[in-house]
Amino acid sequence: MKYTNDSALWKNFTEAGRLEKVSVIDVHTHMGDINDASTPVFEIDECVGVMDERNIDSIWCAPHYDLFDVDEPNRYIEEYMAKYPERVKGYFSFNPNYCERYIKRIERVDEIDNYIGFKFLPVYHNVSLADDRYKYALDFAEKRNLVVLSHTWGGTACSPAEVAELLKKYKNLQFILGHSSPNQLDDAIELVKKHDNAYLDLCDIHRHSGIVDKMCENVGAEKVLFGTDFPWYEFNYCIGSVLCAHISDDKKELIFRGNAERIFKNIKKAKGVDL
Repeated sequence: MKYTNDSALWKNFTEAGRLEKVSVIDVHTHMGDINDASTPVFEIDECVGVMDERNIDSIWCAPHYDLFDVDEPNRYIEEYMAKYPERVKGYFSFNPNYCERYIKRIERVDEIDNYIGFKFLPVYHNVSLADDRYKYALDFAEKRNLVVLSHTWGGTACSPAEVAELLKKYKNLQFILGHSSPNQLDDAIELVKKHDNAYLDLCDIHRHSGIVDKMCENVGAEKVLFGTDFPWYEFNYCIGSVLCAHISDDKKELIFRGNAERIFKNIKKAKGVDL
């Protein structure tokens, strides 16, 4: 077989049927059923089975249930982490419409090793990212260098403008622009250039031609994170967008796992916990 792509990782993928040289860390996944939609895989046991097939080391997850069910905040991610402690790291989903209810449970982020930070969903919760109701969670994350993964989208209440205001105040938390603000990617890129604690996320936006190259050229591969939205996108589909980018294999490995490892090690409360 003649390869037009001279990447050793690409060759490994095409010959083995999966990426075997690098075990991937996916920083943006969901799992669990969701109303008014259908996904072929949604139970956590099924997810781990697919992870084994695709050589996905671990996922950072905010289950659909936890994003919208306020009666038992974060019940499902805690079940997932308990069942698969080596494979699942958790986001504490925070709904600011019920902030007092979530604040009462926020200490569990310290108590449970596999919690890595918070997941915000401003547009779906109909609350601007700039709203003061996020403050308690942000202050909590700031003190511990926790990860904050927020949905971002151009022209909405979680656009780069709202993120910029947040990052003026918070220098220690590690902020992931979920989806990298489609429709305002250039603004997201400029923002990530200015802030050492801000990162672009390939989740959903990876499907546009040339996106990986553009991100790496403008902010460097060390500021780009591998995310899939699984189960909305198949792991290999997203892996392919990185493998086919015109960047070195060393940079691809940073995106697939190296950057996530570095972020994880920066979390103060999680020191000593294996990825």
